Amino acid sequence: MPINSQKFMLDLMVHLSFPVILAARSTLGTINHTLLSLRALRDARLSVHGVVLIGPENLENQKAIEHYGQVSVIGLMPQLKEINRQALCDIFAKHFDREAFA
Repeated sequence: MPINSQKFMLDLMVHLSFPVILAARSTLGTINHTLLSLRALRDARLSVHGVVLIGPENLENQKAIEHYGQVSVIGLMPQLKEINRQALCDIFAKHFDREAFA
């Protein structure tokens, strides 16, 4: 994704050099898209901390991403009816690997 006419988000990630958490949709097409994104991050020599899948739970896609991407899915973000602090805290407590963020 472009930040401006000359730089992309990947350039910002490389500049900051923080570990990356990749957000990916959970639905059709996510395996290919996520694996290509992981390759780009690793080719840029960035540390990938994990993947968060957004959308309906899909265990087959999750297992494929973990296996072929050699990465942990550290969270699942279902579609929210309302976005607020309490809803996000509830989702984190229920659907995320808390140890991955310690």
